[in-house]
Amino acid sequence: MRHPNGGESEAARPCSSPNCNGGSQTMTIRRAIKTGLSTFTLALSLSLAVPALAQQGPVEGWGLEATDVVPDPAIVYGTLDNGMKYAIQRNDVPEGAASFRMHFDIGSFGEEDDEQGLAHFIEHMAFNGSTNVPEGEMLPLLERLGLSFGADTNAYTSFDETVYMLEAPNTNEETLETALMLLRETASELTFTPEAVNREREILVSERRVRDTADLRNFRDQFDFRIPDTRYVSRFPIGLDEVLRTAPAERLRGFYDRFYRPDNATLIVVGDFDVAAMEADIRERFSTWQPSGDAGTIPAIGTLDFDREAAFDSFVDPTISETVAIYQQRPYTDPADTVAERTRDQVETLGQIMFNRRITRIANRENSPILGGGVSFTSDDDLSDYSAISISTRDGAWAEGLAIAEQELRRALEYGFTQSELDYALTQVDSALRRGAEQAGARSNSQLASALVNAAEENDFLTTPQYRYDLFQQARPQLTLEAVNAAFREEWEVGNPLVRVTAKVLDGGTEAVAAAYGQSAQLAVAAPEDTAVGDFAYADWGTPGTVTSDTMIEDLGIRTVTFANNVRLNIKQTDFEPGRVRFNVAMDGGSFALDGMNTTAASIYLQLASAVGGLGQHSADELTELLAGQQVSTGIGAGTDTFNSGGVTTPDDLAMQMKVSAAFLTDLGLRPEADARFNATIDAIWGQLTSQPSQVFGLRSGEQVADSPYLAFPSREELGSVDRVALREAVLAAAASGAIEIGIVGDVDPDAAIAAVAQSFGALPERNAEFSAHDDKRELTFVDLSGEAVNDYTHTGQADQALIGSIWRTTDDTDYREAAGLGLLTGLLRLKALETLREELAATYSPLVSGSTSSDFDGYGTMSLAAVIDPAQADDVRSIITRLASELRDEPVSDDFLLRARQPVLESIRLSRENNGYWISVVADAQSEADRLDRVRQQIAVVESFTPADLQALAQRYLTPERRADTRILMAPTAQ
Repeated sequence: MRHPNGGESEAARPCSSPNCNGGSQTMTIRRAIKTGLSTFTLALSLSLAVPALAQQGPVEGWGLEATDVVPDPAIVYGTLDNGMKYAIQRNDVPEGAASFRMHFDIGSFGEEDDEQGLAHFIEHMAFNGSTNVPEGEMLPLLERLGLSFGADTNAYTSFDETVYMLEAPNTNEETLETALMLLRETASELTFTPEAVNREREILVSERRVRDTADLRNFRDQFDFRIPDTRYVSRFPIGLDEVLRTAPAERLRGFYDRFYRPDNATLIVVGDFDVAAMEADIRERFSTWQPSGDAGTIPAIGTLDFDREAAFDSFVDPTISETVAIYQQRPYTDPADTVAERTRDQVETLGQIMFNRRITRIANRENSPILGGGVSFTSDDDLSDYSAISISTRDGAWAEGLAIAEQELRRALEYGFTQSELDYALTQVDSALRRGAEQAGARSNSQLASALVNAAEENDFLTTPQYRYDLFQQARPQLTLEAVNAAFREEWEVGNPLVRVTAKVLDGGTEAVAAAYGQSAQLAVAAPEDTAVGDFAYADWGTPGTVTSDTMIEDLGIRTVTFANNVRLNIKQTDFEPGRVRFNVAMDGGSFALDGMNTTAASIYLQLASAVGGLGQHSADELTELLAGQQVSTGIGAGTDTFNSGGVTTPDDLAMQMKVSAAFLTDLGLRPEADARFNATIDAIWGQLTSQPSQVFGLRSGEQVADSPYLAFPSREELGSVDRVALREAVLAAAASGAIEIGIVGDVDPDAAIAAVAQSFGALPERNAEFSAHDDKRELTFVDLSGEAVNDYTHTGQADQALIGSIWRTTDDTDYREAAGLGLLTGLLRLKALETLREELAATYSPLVSGSTSSDFDGYGTMSLAAVIDPAQADDVRSIITRLASELRDEPVSDDFLLRARQPVLESIRLSRENNGYWISVVADAQSEADRLDRVRQQIAVVESFTPADLQALAQRYLTPERRADTRILMAPTAQ
């Protein structure tokens, strides 16, 4: 189904919570409106005066019927004689790399009762042996070429598709040939030996275990309520344990042969290569693929009763985020992709934006019962189209949230939207589409490949961002308030409301939901009020600052500027992301400036609530209106020793971004509404944090090796007791004279960047030239790890989930070579964990391995390995983790093992040099931390310099029992 904004790359299908509609008042309103709706689509189509070229040649390669929509001519589409489709696009973001996708039109919908989970099982088996690649050789083969497991080699299975993904970090002949060879092996050559199948069973069960969260159970329950008795309910891709543990290899082979067929597959390749040569390679390698056996058929997904009466549902779990939702369903449609259909989608999008803006305004009020939400119009493919309103609420405020959802929907249906609301929405859409066109050259290989996967799933095609923007401009006369109001009402004309609530506690259950909805429906609603937009209070910062120093770091292309008030600015102009500018503003302060309060809690508060708290002169709502159509980030965050403002803007919006960032750092509002939003957000996510053992492990890692208020994660009570007023005063105190350094990277004129900063930060009063050292706060008290005690924690999730892990205290990053070596050692530990915990023991779906060396605290760094497992395996897994560390200490790894760990690192470094995200981290402190720039120059040489013996020496120094803290996380007894 086509999606709003004419944006064919997003196929988001809301999976929120509840549903519903009902109540005589609402239904009477809809009946009154209905008579004017039947002519809307026809009237809109007839009124279109949008010139468009006929669809051109390339899409004929997929056999699609031509429409009046113009496809992207840069994409080469084709179909082989055996029926396999392909799409190829040249792109150089990042330069010298490529993205491969192999899409199969089969997912869990195709499974029989005794095959539940086998579509996903086959996805796993693609990594476990084929005709020409023995079991255990695929990942090492890719690692030697620079691909890492998970980040560059992955796959997923859904209800109706299976997709294999390879991110090639280079486009040399060997890598491209290997990628095509492996995808060809996946297509028809998987071997399914009984031994390999048996080894993979418990890995799949482990994945099911990790994914078995309250959110997944809520998702299942929502489907059961909204689309009952359909294959969406009975064929969740994760499958059933009994099938995963017992299905014979022959059954997997049977499913594979039925559905892994050329006429069921699409190969997508996007990257920096010769398109004609790639097309020839694809034809040569895949033309010989022939189906094996008879084609499989996918049973009917099911049917829905679209005349179903209004219904109500609830889902209760102590760890769930609280939400309310109203759904209305109607028969499924899949219209042809035409200019008229895209224009209609655009009309619907405008209605969504306006309705969602109303919800945001309510959420931003002081003590609002809701956190946010909005409306969407989407579909369950081949089953139904549906309209949905989903709103997140504060804990215990579901009834108030439901009343807001019901009444705001009724208000929109009865009175429509206002012209000022439409003007805002048009500005937002216009600017988003314009930016999309201007930034088309910044789209990455993976983004374009994913968009083509969506096109393959929908049997569709893609257009260019410029075409979508031009189409919007040409259609703009049709985007009237009358058309938007009619379209919004039409989306709610068919069906009765399905209302659903998720809550931690819900006294009265479904009956309480129905009663709350009925009470709300009896209340009258008033017409919306128009809101006026004032002037931006921070437009004039006074006399622009003058530059006192302007130099160039030639080899890195970084221009460094200092203003008379001591503000520093570092600029790197690049062409990696056309139309985009990344920025970072660092001001002396951060956690070290928050004495007298729980610094971690205060930092989290600042990150989550500062944007909602607005500015001294403007609320968050006012800023939203004032900044409409501009790509400008709001809010600030706190690092260890700096307060920060950062994000992505455009060349045209950079000057406004600098003024907004200066306002947040020097006149932070933190209005009372920030308290309500922060506490409601923490309530919403706290249960999720504590219900997943991997989350608990991450939050409690630092405190296991060092006793410091800066590393310990706060309790719920500490998070709820942040003094907002004191926090604001601390930020403003730092802003009075604290050093400021700004980094700007991207498609920017350096002189324009200097002017933008001169008119904002450069105009501030004189400030300190240097950042505070904070030497006394950088010294930590480390925990004595010489004992054999295990740190026990609990989670509130499922009883069959446990986590066993170890954390080793390493060191800080003062010695760059040692820090780089610890990064490689972490890679070796990851490979060993994958081969042992996943492939040999089948104890976990994905081992959790991480490492870091601190630049904030003296002598502090960590390396960790953990696994979410069956509690019965706890002792075995703990002994294996200990053994893996001892293996790295006792003998050097082989040269090949080191190559497999190092090559992905080297390729990542090379690709990072083509990435503004990397350069902003370098440029941000290019003056205050100038001595660290040599690390950029030496990085590759340092990584290449390590031998197996060097890394063994690091393991002997750091992966030792006396530097190790062991962790065990089990379900809390009270959680049952």
